Amino acid sequence: MENKKIKANILILLTVFFWGISATNTKIVLGEVPPATLAFLRFSLASLLLWSINRKKNPNMKLGKKDRKRMVFCGASGISLYFILETYGISLISAANATILLASIPIFTMLGEKVFLQRPIKKEETLGAFVTLVGVGLVIGNSLNISGGYRELIGSMLLIGAALSWVVFSLANKALEQKYSILFNATYQSIFGSMFLLPVALMEYNHWGPISMISWGNILYLTLFCSALCTYMYLSALKELGATITNVYINLMPFVGVLAAYIVLKENLYAMQIVGGIIIVVGISLANVKPGWLKSGYKNKKVLTQKS
Repeated sequence: MENKKIKANILILLTVFFWGISATNTKIVLGEVPPATLAFLRFSLASLLLWSINRKKNPNMKLGKKDRKRMVFCGASGISLYFILETYGISLISAANATILLASIPIFTMLGEKVFLQRPIKKEETLGAFVTLVGVGLVIGNSLNISGGYRELIGSMLLIGAALSWVVFSLANKALEQKYSILFNATYQSIFGSMFLLPVALMEYNHWGPISMISWGNILYLTLFCSALCTYMYLSALKELGATITNVYINLMPFVGVLAAYIVLKENLYAMQIVGGIIIVVGISLANVKPGWLKSGYKNKKVLTQKS
């Protein structure tokens, strides 16, 4: 069991790494490819890859009739809806403001697990989630800009919607992960997600044009690593660690993105951002400690005080 958790933690760290640096690749491609079209290309190509692998690994596994709606729902919420809301939300507000709104995902996840799955909220996970939120604030603090305008209001609502759609996706997978393999779920959710992205991509037809080899290279990276591999790794970690702890790791993405921008794009890296990254790691560590650690720590401190 402990080995499985260690493996799951490694998988979600790799996922966060690939997703975190993907912002740099995405910026390059968006100069030539509109947002929804890029998302469709990523997940449709990833679907083909996953389907070919799944066909060999799970030749006899079939999607049950009772689970079709849930599988379609997961693909629509975790891939289509999330990427559409996130992309158009970011187009209306700054990336920094979007990041701090998406950092609310772990907190929404805890509340969702409490309401829909009747899972008790653990003090360690709550503390860890809020500590990572502080860290995210420090990482992107220099870029925060609150104008209170109409565009910012709409953009913020879209980003909160994206956060909620990801939480719903994470919770809805609970019933599927007990019945089907991770690869099977990743394959069909990518397929259904791509189907819902297609109509939105077609609406961007007037913005289509030639795609350079550099952009195709970045699309290939986003397809193989950030869509196909990361979907598989995220669902693997989700099954073992649960929705709250898995989503707490997502708050490490802004720091990974800042480091990638510093190395690849030669953007500035500030001391406060490094401190924020360290705080995020501390928050993730707190969320992973065994339940009752805070309580036992308080008791031990009380005993030592009494002895002295």
